[in-house]
Amino acid sequence: MRPESGGSTGRLPRRALAGAAYTVLTALGLVAGTVGGLASSWLSWLWLTGAAGQGAAAAALVLMLLALFAGCRAAGWGMGTRLGAGLPAGGWIAASFLLVSWSSSGDVVLTAAAINYAFLFGGIAVAVLATALTAPAAPR
Repeated sequence: MRPESGGSTGRLPRRALAGAAYTVLTALGLVAGTVGGLASSWLSWLWLTGAAGQGAAAAALVLMLLALFAGCRAAGWGMGTRLGAGLPAGGWIAASFLLVSWSSSGDVVLTAAAINYAFLFGGIAVAVLATALTAPAAPR
């Protein structure tokens, strides 16, 4: 069938492309969560250096959370669905939980510092908010 006659010749490649894009977005969320978690370990070090360090850590935390919010919203806008925002958010949350879990050597990346709790729970709140604020897909 010709494309202008309403056939579905382009539907399979579009679905495959969308599936690949969703996979990449999830992987990007995992990478962002891992890199952000490793970077946030510096926040706890800054937090212990005094008032100036606490101010710098708080400012860096706000910037990290804004970047997470903007990234999830941009992914949802680019894909045109809430799923587009939710998959990188879910990847970020999964990576963050892996960073607070115990390893066989007993090491934990995100320690029990207040700034790390703010990073973890603030990040979860920002990711959920970014997903919820993304417009749902338009009906076809």
